[in-house]
Amino acid sequence: MLLSTPFGSSMKCLGWKKAIDALSAAGFEALDFSFYMTKYLHANPLSKDDFLNIRAYAAEKGLVFNQAHAPFPTSDADPVKNQQCFEEVVKSIREASYLGVPIIVVHPMQHLTYLGEGNPERLFEMNMEFYNALKPYCEEYNVKIALENMWQHRGKKIMHSVCSRPEEFNRYLDSLDREWFVGCLDVGHAFLVCEDVDGFIEKMGTDRLKALHVHDVDGIVDSHTLPYYGNVEWDRVMKALAKIGYTGDFTFEADGFFAGNPDELLPSALRHMAETGKYLMRKIEAYQKEYR
Repeated sequence: MLLSTPFGSSMKCLGWKKAIDALSAAGFEALDFSFYMTKYLHANPLSKDDFLNIRAYAAEKGLVFNQAHAPFPTSDADPVKNQQCFEEVVKSIREASYLGVPIIVVHPMQHLTYLGEGNPERLFEMNMEFYNALKPYCEEYNVKIALENMWQHRGKKIMHSVCSRPEEFNRYLDSLDREWFVGCLDVGHAFLVCEDVDGFIEKMGTDRLKALHVHDVDGIVDSHTLPYYGNVEWDRVMKALAKIGYTGDFTFEADGFFAGNPDELLPSALRHMAETGKYLMRKIEAYQKEYR
């Protein structure tokens, strides 16, 4: 299990080379490339050689790219915009392959109001078509896609959306080719829609759950902060991961923790994040011994 965190916020603050230096010095072992930072990447486009240079420099510093996150949203009611969304995802899969990324997170389509009559089934059909259309690119570039559990706003309240319940998430994954499609559980998202996070993990099981987005929330706002700065019960989450024999990496998505801080404070914030991640990973290891 590798300790990983998103690369985008650090790259935006420091530039890619200094960001890799800072993340390596902080104690991370892997990076999650943030293709969802489309405005930044469009303003600072990266070529294939750039991606290869980033990968090589990261390797020099003892880091690999274990994961990536495709641009989102992945769908729109406008057919023209919808096609643009699809093309952006395909581009991110191709570029992820330059970094040696094995898994890229691709949000499910969720442009319909999830709680609308009949919409969960419509969205299921749309998503099956969407993900199966991406499968040839997975095969071409040797990159798996991880689906993620989502949420939607209804007024000011956060509500259920696509894959936000374990039963539906499992249905999606079981309806797709397991060779190329796996699950990424976003811990904060599950907590926001009032799902029992440890129960969610146990219902998914190790065969489906292959990636994580680890971050904390207060249950009201999707703040993406560091564990122990919100209300998620982390001991129960680590115990559930140990119980199912989780074999994926420990990937943060907690950049909200240092959002708004001066760049000078970023290295110390990253060190604290890495220390927190290692602490939680030790908990998983300790619980695994109990379940053997």
